[in-house]
Amino acid sequence: MTEENSVVRGQFRRYLQQAVESEREEINRENLYKLTFVHISDTHIHPDPYYTKSYANVTPHAGALALVDEINKLPFEPDFVLHTGDVAYDPDPAAYRACLSILQQINYPVYYVAGNHDHSPSLQRLMLNRSDPLPTLHYALEANGIQIVCVDSNGPAEPPAGYIVDEQLEWLKGLCEAEDERPLIIAVHHNVLDVGVPWLDNYMGIRNGERFHQAILPAKDRLRGVFFGHVHQNLDILRDGILYSSCLSSWTQFQAFPGMTHTTSDTGAEPGFSVVTITDTQTFIRRHRFALPD
Repeated sequence: MTEENSVVRGQFRRYLQQAVESEREEINRENLYKLTFVHISDTHIHPDPYYTKSYANVTPHAGALALVDEINKLPFEPDFVLHTGDVAYDPDPAAYRACLSILQQINYPVYYVAGNHDHSPSLQRLMLNRSDPLPTLHYALEANGIQIVCVDSNGPAEPPAGYIVDEQLEWLKGLCEAEDERPLIIAVHHNVLDVGVPWLDNYMGIRNGERFHQAILPAKDRLRGVFFGHVHQNLDILRDGILYSSCLSSWTQFQAFPGMTHTTSDTGAEPGFSVVTITDTQTFIRRHRFALPD
């Protein structure tokens, strides 16, 4: 073998080794930064299983039971379930025993955000097993290398509107300005941005939503989505490269067409949830609906 051939073969072996190592690193990175969760919201569970409203087709109790059954029947195992608020029908501490009896049947960990109908201390004590509840339910955690931030939007505002207090905005801004390569998802109850639907923008939304958006903007390159509830429908908003995504209620749905000024029930619409997969590079959302038993 000539010296030239030996050099070429050595270079080829090094090239193959580098290619294999590069592929292995990519596989490891994919496995590290990947999770799938179920996004649910607005269960509005009442201690009376027969409670409902005139605009709803079913009781919250029946909807929540069917939701749990559908999640447990999924043909895969999600990493967790994310509940973006209005766990209970109203801020009634007694309601959370009913919430716990139903939602603890979910086979996977459940992370909660407080909604405007929730009683945050009771939610924390019974659903999160916290003996010393936080004044505002905001926290951060990590799953599969992905950062998850839950925000409390129940600051001083006339319900059902929301507001995020300054202290919490500074905390959120600090997380989003940090040098952190982890993919990020944020969960909040209220809708953040105006969408040209007056009843959503003027009645339901976060009063300082623009400040919220500016606080999270520094993390837009790693932010894979802001997931919210409150609106009882599937809405997707893309602004400045940031995805805002809501999901259906397990109880009753609303409509939101351009120019609509009043809350309007979407009569006959099925309940549902979203299945969300997060990777290092993208967000994939599958909407899931289910029929309720007669």
